[in-house]
Amino acid sequence: MIPTNTVVAVRCPECGSVEYISVSLFSFSHANQVSFNCSCGSNLLKISAKLRRSFWLQYYCAMCEGRHLLSIARRQMWFAKEAIELVCDDTGIEVGYVGPKEKVKERVNNQDQSLAGMADQLGFTEYFINSAVMYDVLDHVYNLAEKGKIYCSCGNSNVEVEIFAEHIELSCNVCKARGKIMAETEENLQAVKCMWELKLTRKGFRSNKQEDFNKHNADI
Repeated sequence: MIPTNTVVAVRCPECGSVEYISVSLFSFSHANQVSFNCSCGSNLLKISAKLRRSFWLQYYCAMCEGRHLLSIARRQMWFAKEAIELVCDDTGIEVGYVGPKEKVKERVNNQDQSLAGMADQLGFTEYFINSAVMYDVLDHVYNLAEKGKIYCSCGNSNVEVEIFAEHIELSCNVCKARGKIMAETEENLQAVKCMWELKLTRKGFRSNKQEDFNKHNADI
């Protein structure tokens, strides 16, 4: 059986979620280029074909917020037995994969390049007040974001995240609501881990338990 579909997984530079994109060889039957957006609407990936023998992947990078190009032969794109890395040229960090569906999912699921690992490589460890707590808070927040569990009360699900030495700040670019989550102490970490959903409001964060998150470790 000759495979005609491959999978590209890449992290969105806007919302931070990992998007899985199924690409068919037949997509290039009547066009030399196809484009894909994240579920949040942001540009994510463009693939250009040259005589359907070689392909250029232009992907938007979550690490440097720029764009990178990768040339892949057809046999690599559709016949590879292992996933091929999509790397940020500026940092050398893997931001995505292309290849067989199961292999791509395996690389994403088993990837040790958590936010903590990325921060270590970029030299951020000494910047944080408590790096161990910060990394765990970041991992939990990003896990919630990937599951669509972080959103604003105005209906916007594309909540932006900024990282500071002792806290992370979430903001909505639609209604301008802002809030910060402290990441200095174990108490801060435990307060975050007990929640599986965060709703940004003008009066603070609300959890799935309808508790005022601002009472614990956030303020507007």
